[in-house]
Amino acid sequence: MAAFLFEALIGVLLVGAAVMCWRVDRRLKALRDGQDGLKETVSALNDAVDRARAGLAALDRASKETGEVLEQRTHEARALADELRLLTSAGETRLDRFDRARRPQAASELPREREGAQHPREREHLKTLR
Repeated sequence: MAAFLFEALIGVLLVGAAVMCWRVDRRLKALRDGQDGLKETVSALNDAVDRARAGLAALDRASKETGEVLEQRTHEARALADELRLLTSAGETRLDRFDRARRPQAASELPREREGAQHPREREHLKTLR
């Protein structure tokens, strides 16, 4: 009888072990399935990172090109502003000459510059521009 009880106890323990193995197998299968889903997620994430890198590279190129264009336009604008200052100064000089010529003055007060000669301010501006 003791042998029968011992065998029954072993049988119950074997059934318990079989049930535990079955549960562990189900959990392992679920883990493997989840791992496949995780692989897909990691692959999608890698693709998104690659697209983001490409986008950042394109933005970097665009910002450098835009910076170069902006720098060129700024340089052109400064040159035009300097030229405008020169023209304004020349216009003021010519206006001063015109006003002096219209006013009756003594011969000694009239400027003795030959016509078309540059005013000292004009020469200074031209030197600056060169």
